[in-house]
Amino acid sequence: MKISKRFGLVAFVALLALTVPAQVFSQNAVTQLSADLEYFFQELGQELVPNLQTVSVLNHDLGSAQLGDFPRMHYSLSVGATLDTRGILNFTKEEFADRYENYGVFSSLFDEIGLNDSDIRNITDNYLPLPSLRMGIGVGLARGWEVSVQAGLVPQAVADFGLGFVPPSEEEDGLDLNTISANVTTVGTRVRKVLVQPERGIPAISAGLGYTYSGINFRVPLEGISVDVDETTRLDLNGNLDFIVNTHSFGFDVRASQQFLRVFYPFIGVATYFQASDYTAGATDFAISVVVNEDSSDAP
Repeated sequence: MKISKRFGLVAFVALLALTVPAQVFSQNAVTQLSADLEYFFQELGQELVPNLQTVSVLNHDLGSAQLGDFPRMHYSLSVGATLDTRGILNFTKEEFADRYENYGVFSSLFDEIGLNDSDIRNITDNYLPLPSLRMGIGVGLARGWEVSVQAGLVPQAVADFGLGFVPPSEEEDGLDLNTISANVTTVGTRVRKVLVQPERGIPAISAGLGYTYSGINFRVPLEGISVDVDETTRLDLNGNLDFIVNTHSFGFDVRASQQFLRVFYPFIGVATYFQASDYTAGATDFAISVVVNEDSSDAP
């Protein structure tokens, strides 16, 4: 009888030794993955937000320092982009592994969705293009006062066009770039006063105040992503990674210009902007399943 009880106790302890470590390690992996994603969002925000702040105030000024009294008006359309040659996602490289709770699991996630593919890495490590599209209208009022309004929209079609230049991942089950959604909306207004009227040899000088709002929404869906924790445990991930940046810019500028040969308006200006950004990032509709292989009991 005593032998039977001892045998049952030994069998129970042996069963715990085979199952509990895998479950505990899996729970730790989920916790570490959560901490690593939080670090990822923080670092990504530090790379994205300053660039988005720069884009939000681009091309919002009329070159000429003087438009003229009503009914003088101007219309403008500008298309361009900023290009940060420091790239993006550099903080996910192996050389920064000590900053992660479990870099192996996090790196496996990037392998699974194809972001560690060499062709894609050549782009993300060296380039961060941010498009800018602006349309504007301005009108001269009276006594040297002028007001202008600008609006910009980078729709999903533009994002799809840009992503079309990214080479496909070599992984069969990588991230489907066609599922990424991104759009940018910008609106702004500016009021300025002509301080010095132009005369022969004297340029026009004006000063103005303005406000610009810029918002970007970015979503990366992760569907059917599987990450191997070890030989016996797998994490199945589903959900969305969302990034939202709202930027409010308040600007002051002084500008001087002089008409040249009736068609050229050389100008020089100095502007100062005060900006406040609200950056939100996280995982939505996210589900993490821990799968322990049936043959885990045979693992050493």
